[in-house]
This record gives sequence, structure tokens and C-alpha cells, in this order.
Amino acid sequence: MTKNQTKKINILNILYIMLLLAMILVLAIIPATATSAFLDGVRIWATKVMPALLPFFVLSKLLSYTDFIPALSKKLTPITKCLYNIGGVSGYIYLMSIISGYPVGAFLTSDLYKSNKITRGQAITITSFASTSGPLFILGTVAQGMYNSSIIGIIILLSHILGAMLNGLFYRAKESQSDQAFEPTIPTNVLGTSMTSSITSILSVGGFIALFYMILVVIIQLNVLTPIVDLFGLIGVNSDICSSIICGIIEVTTGCLFLSKCNLGAVLLTTISTFLISFGGLSIHAQAFCYLRDFDMSYSKFLLMKITHAVISSIIALIVAICVF
Repeated sequence: MTKNQTKKINILNILYIMLLLAMILVLAIIPATATSAFLDGVRIWATKVMPALLPFFVLSKLLSYTDFIPALSKKLTPITKCLYNIGGVSGYIYLMSIISGYPVGAFLTSDLYKSNKITRGQAITITSFASTSGPLFILGTVAQGMYNSSIIGIIILLSHILGAMLNGLFYRAKESQSDQAFEPTIPTNVLGTSMTSSITSILSVGGFIALFYMILVVIIQLNVLTPIVDLFGLIGVNSDICSSIICGIIEVTTGCLFLSKCNLGAVLLTTISTFLISFGGLSIHAQAFCYLRDFDMSYSKFLLMKITHAVISSIIALIVAICVF
């Protein structure tokens, strides 16, 4: 390691420590606000996220002990080989991800890697196109619940899904990789093993949701975003739109909610929302990275993947929205 690399790591460590100390100080100064926000985050997780994800986690884990995955993978291999130069199990993960949303793609990728059913190289390539939001969130929570427009929801969903598929082409495996030959290994207590694994995963997701929700509330409470918003205001960016985008980069649901109150035109609203949902937000990144680190994937690589996914999807959404609206 060179002196410059060592210096860079030391600077990052110092910044990381300063950030943590600042957060601890904030918690000490406004404990009531922070505690209340954290509890609100826990309620969101318990009432909205856990009921949807926990059954899926359990059932998908049980499914991994059957012949379904190798059978489906065999059918999908010609497609995934052509597109991404990897085996058909990647198609299974992609389908499950677009059905159920974040962070299911990362969860399944990690699970199959730890089960020696895919290689590290395959896992990284799969992550580039199988880290997606789901139709329930896009069509239900955002489009109907916030924007009151099913058309906007359909455009966002299709742009998001197509963007993910195209994004994978940029991270296509350089060397042809096939799925590992495997037979389902069935533990003695199948249901118990699946339940324990799933509960551990869903508790981790809940912790990140509550933590990032608390951070976002504290940031808003202390007007931390004001200098950034004022800076962009100098070049003519609307302060409400700027605040919404920054909040969405941290936590996507809150960002979309704030956008719904900005009185934007349909084209701009669709495009920005697609970008934020495809990027996922730092809260989603933290949830996903709990699983991605199992195969030593760097966060910088994942961040780049999410940025390119967001850019591709939002360009598609912009073109379609202009044609529709």
C-alpha cells in the first residue's frame, strides 16, 4: 500500500469518526426528537415492511431446498447467457427481485452464494440488474398513495425494470460463467432453519429503516439541508425540489412523499421519482450491503451500479413521459 493510499484511508477514518461523534452529540442534545423518530421508523417497519418481506424471506428460503431453482435456471440460461454471460439462476433472482422489491435481490444473491450455488463473479454481475424495487411500492405506495396517478406508476415501474435489465449489460461478465452444479441440501429442521434465517434478516432490515428514518428527521429538524438548498437556489433550482431529492437520496419513500407536495408537472415528477426509486436511497443501500459484503463486493462498486441504473431508468422515463403527457 502506497503512502497516498494510506493517507486516504486515514482521512476517511477521521471523517467517519467525526460523523459518528456528531450523531452521538445530536442524540444527546435532542434525545426526545431522535427517540420519537426512531420509534416511528420501527412502526413503519413493523406495519409496512415486515408483513410483506418476512413471509417472502421464509418462503423463498424453503424454495431453495427444492428442485425449483435449478429447473427454472435451466430454462432461463439461454437468455441470461446471451445478455450477461452468466447462468440462469440470475434470472430467478431478477424475477424474485422485481416481484418483491428491495432488498430481496441482495438477500437471494447472498444466500445462493453462501450455499455455493453461484460464484463471487456471478454474484457481482447479478447485483447490477437484480437490485430493484417492487410493484407494490411503486404502483401502490408511490403512484396511488402519493401521486394519485396510475399512469405515472406504470411508467416508473416499466422504466425501472427495463433500466435494471439494461444496466446489467454494462457489468456483463467478461468470461462465460455457468451455474454451479448443485442438488438441494435439505436440513433436518427445514422450517425452523428457514424461519431463524429469515427473522435475523428482517430484524437487520428493520434496524436500518429505523436508523435512517431517525437520521433524516434529525437532519430536517436541525435544518442541515438549508446551506445545500440555498447553494442550488443560486443556480435557479427550486428549494422544495432540491430538498425532496436530497431526502430521497437518503430515504426514498420520504423523498417521493416530499416530491408529491412540490406541484411538479407529470413529466418532471415521473423522471425524478424514477431516478430516486432506481437509486434506492442510502437506507436501501445499507440494507442491501449487509448481504453483498458476504461475497466481498465493495460499496463503491454497488454505488456505481445504482447510479448507472438510476440514470438509465430516468432517461427511459423521461422519453416515455414526454410521449404520454
